[in-house]
Amino acid sequence: MWDHTRSELIWVDTYRGLIHRARWDPGARELHLERTYDAGQAVGAVVPCTGAGQGWIVATEFGFSRLRSDGTFRTITEPERGRQPVTRMNDGKCDPRGRFWAGSMAHDRTRGAGALHCLAGDVSTTVLEQVTISNGMAWTGPDEFLYIDTPTQRVDRLRVAADGRIAGHETAFAIAPGAGAPDGMTIDQEGCVWIAMWGAGAVLRFTQSGEAVARIDLPAQQVSSCCFGGPDLQTLFITTSQEDYSPRRIAEEPDAGRLFAADVDVPGRPADFYTPGPAR
Repeated sequence: MWDHTRSELIWVDTYRGLIHRARWDPGARELHLERTYDAGQAVGAVVPCTGAGQGWIVATEFGFSRLRSDGTFRTITEPERGRQPVTRMNDGKCDPRGRFWAGSMAHDRTRGAGALHCLAGDVSTTVLEQVTISNGMAWTGPDEFLYIDTPTQRVDRLRVAADGRIAGHETAFAIAPGAGAPDGMTIDQEGCVWIAMWGAGAVLRFTQSGEAVARIDLPAQQVSSCCFGGPDLQTLFITTSQEDYSPRRIAEEPDAGRLFAADVDVPGRPADFYTPGPAR
């Protein structure tokens, strides 16, 4: 995600448990690494906290942790610990009210083994069960978001009640299997969503009715996520993966696992930050 207060891109290397922060030089089109933090466990997503010096919230292997700028981690809650089959946290994003929503998946991808959780004031609530690979989110308003459970091959629309629980759940649109598997997602100022298509080497831009209106092709098949950044929010940063690649496939696809940047015509929306609970 793009932290507009620091003018930094922050992203995770899931299985290595690394969180990277980098400055973007739009003239040279280069990222300059500021710091890497090692969580010592798998990480799925990271979001900044509101307020200077408050650090970040990380979807760590079994739940949520606070990361301080000195590199120390503190576990907040672990709603996934003890689940069988063994699960890990995956993608996540904050809503306009300052809550952090993040979901999980089984390491062996068992169908329905994951869940979606909402962290608010440092207390987590499980809001959706029977999820297989909890992935991209895009908030369309303070109480409504688009959501991807990858194997369903669709984007769902979820409405949120005043108490933070899911009040409505419907299909927004389906994605043809030949287009790839929908993974990470972001939204632009026109309300269109950009979705990383795992296995298809592309990011696609969809209207909220499901019409594909733009495509960015990449030299890596496993496209995992994307976000808007840069000074005008018109740079789309895109992550890719080498997950399950053999040495031979890495040699055949040397750009897999790299991070890419593409200029787009329609700017994105600033990311929402997490509002922490009382200090502990």
